[in-house]
Amino acid sequence: MFNSVRTRLTVWYVLIFGALLMMFGGWLYWLLARNVHTSLDQMLANAVRTAVIGFESQMIENNHDPRIATAHTFTEFNPPGQYLAIWSEGKLLGAQYFDPPHASSASHLEKLVPPASIIADALREPRPHLLTIDDVEVDGCRMAALATRVAGHDYVIVVAESRRETMAQLRSLRQVFFLVIPAMLLIAGLAGWLLARKSLGQIAVMTEQAELINARNLHERLPVNNPRDELGRLALVFNQLLSRLEHSFDGMREFTADASHELRTPLAIIRGEADVALGQERSVAEYKESLAIIQDEARHLTRLVDDMLALARADAGARQLKREELYLNDLLVDCCHAVRALASHQGVVLNLLPSQDVLYRGDQELLRRLILNLLDNAVKYTPRGGVVTVQLSQTDDAITLSVADTGIGIPAEAVGQVFERFYRVDKARSRAEGGSGLGLPIVKWVAEVHGGDVVLTSEPGQGSTFTVSLPR
Repeated sequence: MFNSVRTRLTVWYVLIFGALLMMFGGWLYWLLARNVHTSLDQMLANAVRTAVIGFESQMIENNHDPRIATAHTFTEFNPPGQYLAIWSEGKLLGAQYFDPPHASSASHLEKLVPPASIIADALREPRPHLLTIDDVEVDGCRMAALATRVAGHDYVIVVAESRRETMAQLRSLRQVFFLVIPAMLLIAGLAGWLLARKSLGQIAVMTEQAELINARNLHERLPVNNPRDELGRLALVFNQLLSRLEHSFDGMREFTADASHELRTPLAIIRGEADVALGQERSVAEYKESLAIIQDEARHLTRLVDDMLALARADAGARQLKREELYLNDLLVDCCHAVRALASHQGVVLNLLPSQDVLYRGDQELLRRLILNLLDNAVKYTPRGGVVTVQLSQTDDAITLSVADTGIGIPAEAVGQVFERFYRVDKARSRAEGGSGLGLPIVKWVAEVHGGDVVLTSEPGQGSTFTVSLPR
């Protein structure tokens, strides 16, 4: 049940709303109860003051006779539902309870005896003193006492009233709260559930759509109702993820297809030569010729698999750089020496321009592969009598390696594609030269993994220049 986000949101909404409602209800009840009790106290204080004024007037009119003044005070005071008592020097001069009209039951205030403490407090300080007595009525009563001095004698006037009506009002208020608060919580829960359902409805649609997406329909996208809200931004981010996945899957399918095609040709040649050699008895020279062809194709396969493995490790991030201090000028000299035999065989002049010592911290194996791939590519696509010029320079911020040739050049529309895997400008000629279309992608990866880049400038018929920039 609570596995649903909609249910959890509704429960949290009801709990928070209920807590706030309870706090507000408690504060409101406390405020109303205080006002009701304060109103009762003010009424009793005014009533006892009125009774004191009436008693003092009756004492003056009746020659300071407390008995007669007390009787006349009872006659004039006559407040319904209240108890009036007059004390003098610890003696009760008179007490009377005034029944309210249409009283449903008798009141126990007729038997009320004011505590001696309130009498003493009233005599000690001339102001209305209030006290609650709980053992007289079911809800108790509230009492006010005020002292006065007439003709040298102290008198204490006591007025009391039952709290039955006050407590009944508070009980009615509590009953209203007990009925209204659950009803409001029920309504709030229903409203919260509907609101959560409407808010999360888009997520349900997105979930259903996402469940339908697989490797065969990565072109599908999640619906975006409002790209400016949180769910819209989530859908946009997920769609961007799908776009990257689609691009990766397309690249993987293309890579697999290209790799299969590249592997099929040398394997077919090897199998064909083996079938021909084993088909009938041949001379030693013919066997050697077949084995030489098989050896060349095996060497080509090995180089192709090595390049594919290097790029696969690069994509997976499994190839970690082994940085070490090295002199790039020395590494460049070694690579040129290794390629010089191929250049001589092709009839190409390999010209290495002199440079000062260039100290660099990088992966020597990967940098060697970068240089060899550039030199091999330049020599293979430069016709006999051409020149390949290699130059190494440095500044305070970067190291630059350029390999320029006077070869066939690259058409402008193909310049941006030569760094793609298995791409060849002239597929037939590249295959004849032993190329696999992976050398330049490896050059680009090695440069980028060192924080640099590679730039190609070329003009058909005039040659190409590859410039590698490495940050220091």
